Order: sequence, then C-alpha cells, then structure tokens
Amino acid sequence: MLVRFLLAAAYATALLVGQPAKAEDKAPDKVVFTSSSVSMLNLPVYTADVMGYFAAQRIAPEIIVLKNGGATALAAVLSGSANVYIGAPSSALGAANKGADAIVFGAIMTEVALNIVVQKAIADQHKLTTESSIADRFGALKGLKIGVTGAGSATHQVAQYALRAAGLDPERDATIVFVNSNEDMLAAYSSKRVDAVVTANPASDQMVKDGSFLLVDGAAGAYPALKGMAHIVLVGKKSSISPDAGRTTRLLAAINEAEIAIHDETTTTRARDLVREKYFPQLDKAVFDHAWQSVRPAIAKSSEIAPDAMQRNIDFLKEFSDQKYTIAPDAVYTNAYLPKQQTTGVKR
Repeated sequence: MLVRFLLAAAYATALLVGQPAKAEDKAPDKVVFTSSSVSMLNLPVYTADVMGYFAAQRIAPEIIVLKNGGATALAAVLSGSANVYIGAPSSALGAANKGADAIVFGAIMTEVALNIVVQKAIADQHKLTTESSIADRFGALKGLKIGVTGAGSATHQVAQYALRAAGLDPERDATIVFVNSNEDMLAAYSSKRVDAVVTANPASDQMVKDGSFLLVDGAAGAYPALKGMAHIVLVGKKSSISPDAGRTTRLLAAINEAEIAIHDETTTTRARDLVREKYFPQLDKAVFDHAWQSVRPAIAKSSEIAPDAMQRNIDFLKEFSDQKYTIAPDAVYTNAYLPKQQTTGVKR
C-alpha cells in the first residue's frame, strides 16, 4: 500500500513539473531606468513602482540617477547598460538625428512643467500678484540674471522662450547664467547671484514657501505656444525593445495604470503618500503635497505619443537650440507597444 502511495505521489509530482509555468509564476523582467535626477517629472514611473503596477506586470524596476545630465542618462541606454531613459524628447531627437538607435515609445508629461521663480523684491518692484497676466510676468524678466542648468538644456530653452514671448532679446535684455546642476542653481539663487531660476516641482514649491514668488507655473499651461507639447517621455533603443515587445507592452500597461491613478481622485492621495515615502522622504509633507497637486495637470493621461509631438519639439528646438534636424519626426517615435487594455487589474 505504501509503495502504491509513493508511486502515485511521484507520478503526480512528475505531472506538475511537466506543466508549463503560468505567466504569473515567471520571474519578473528587470528593467533599468535612467534619469538625470530624482524628480517629480518622473512621477508615473515612481507611481507604477509604489502602487504595485510594475509588479503586476512582472516588471522589476531599477531607477539609476546619473546627475551629469540627460545626455549621459540616454547614453547609458544606447550603450546597452540600461533599458529606458526618462527625459526630454530633445535628447532622443538629437541622438537620432546623429544616427543613434533611439526611439521614443511612451509619454510621461504633456505640458512643459518647468517653473520660473523670482526673488520677492523683484515681484514687489513690478507689482506682481497671483492675478498678474502672463505678459506682465514674462516682461518682468527684463534685466534679470536667470539661472538655468546648462547651455541648450530644457531650462535654458524655456528661459529663452519666456523672454522672446515678452518681445525681449535673450542675449541683450537679460543675463542667462549657466550652472552645473539644479542644486548649484538653487545655491546661486539663495546667495542672490541670480535673480530668477527655471526649475521644477518640488524645488519651486519649497522656494515659494520660503518667500519667493512663482512667476510662471509651467505645469498649469502657462506657456501658451507650448501647451500640450510632450515634455517628458520614455526612450529606448530600437534594437533592444523590438525583440522583447511583450515586456515593453507590459511596462507601458503599468505606466498607463500609474497615470490613471495620479489623475483619479480616489487613488491620487494614496499614490502621492507612497511616492513621497519612498522617493522624497526628506521633503516636508505640506510642500510635497502642494507640488503633487501642482504637477498633476502636466502628467500624461495615457502613454500614447501624440502624432504631432515630435514635430512640435523639433520646431521648438529649431528656434531655441543650435541643433539642425534632418530626421523625419515619424522615425523618432512609435506607439506600436501600447497595451490594448489601459489597466492591469490591480486594485486601486
């Protein structure tokens, strides 16, 4: 009897071993993201992590911060050291224009969510209030020293745009000061070596809390000609994401779910608190909560790239950068990996 029992158990075990593994039983796919900073511009990626959407799609994310800038973070992806760059379309466009194997495949932010903050004394001098027009706000930049993170950077381009929108010459009517990093720029502002800075949430929120004036709220759509233009995207290497299309689609399904959760009033508070706990634990909760609410309008509603997104970025860069673009916009992005369903089924 014992022999028969043991044989039956062994047979059952053999049958189980021979069964193909279910999708949920497979080991998660590691995906290495690169970024130039821990930033609220990356919120959908952070949210997909802390809310369990990556895990539900069998994605194990690793986010590496390379503070030398977007070009360095993208280079890590193009070299094969990482899988996905989170950053501005300009980096991908510049690389692809030079023949690199870069492709934009997901939307993260669809408003230019860079803010301009000025010293309170300057705001008072121009009698600026929360009701002041965009024209008056841009005009107040005349004669100022404006801190940006580097020549050709997104912050530099936005500073030039704001000056030109006011009918000013960026080279003659203001002084644009280049610094190495966002931290250095904020230090220059604190010591009053610059009068204004172009920066993102939550740095701008902290500065306003400390007494500065929010001159331009980018996430709220304060740059009229740029409204709806792709600002932060996911970039991969064509030759790497194509062979593993299923993984790329699962990644975008998690990102889509995160974008839904950020905009959904029933889930946004939980997502906010979990993101702060993991990624911004040192930041004052009130400041972070305000920053989260401020930046929400700029977050994409879905990871789909708008048909005119790359062309609008090329047109903007032609005016505010020295690069010359010959590449066709359609060659730099794809929506081929979008999931058919927008949600993962994870309880939100």
